[in-house]
Amino acid sequence: MGVYNPMSRQASPPPAGPHPIWRGFGCLISLLLPIISFAGASLLIDYGTQAGWPIPYQLLGPPAIHPLLWKVAALVPLWAFIQSQNNLYAVLALTFLLTIILETITSILYALMYRSAVPRYRPLDAPPPNVRIKRYKR
Repeated sequence: MGVYNPMSRQASPPPAGPHPIWRGFGCLISLLLPIISFAGASLLIDYGTQAGWPIPYQLLGPPAIHPLLWKVAALVPLWAFIQSQNNLYAVLALTFLLTIILETITSILYALMYRSAVPRYRPLDAPPPNVRIKRYKR
């Protein structure tokens, strides 16, 4: 058979990207990690205050809300809820730190899994040519 014969065997194209389940997994992780970090931060701050850890005193206690914000009647329940939270500044600061740490660990684990599971070249890929180029001489 000739090269231009339509009956010639054609290779199937490689997949367009990662499996769609990885998108859902990434979305789930990006939503769960801040929630886990907030829970861990609140537990750590409560334990730290009881154990005498050196937590800056500016971060401890209820948050301060400007008096002008209390004049907006629709937001008064929100300000009351926020002001009822003890050590909110410390919890939010530690939440931010824990979120960065957990997302870094997750990213490294994902990179290690992806690197070990996916071969560098698929069956339809050719390795890069090992061609030595001679130096140009005139």
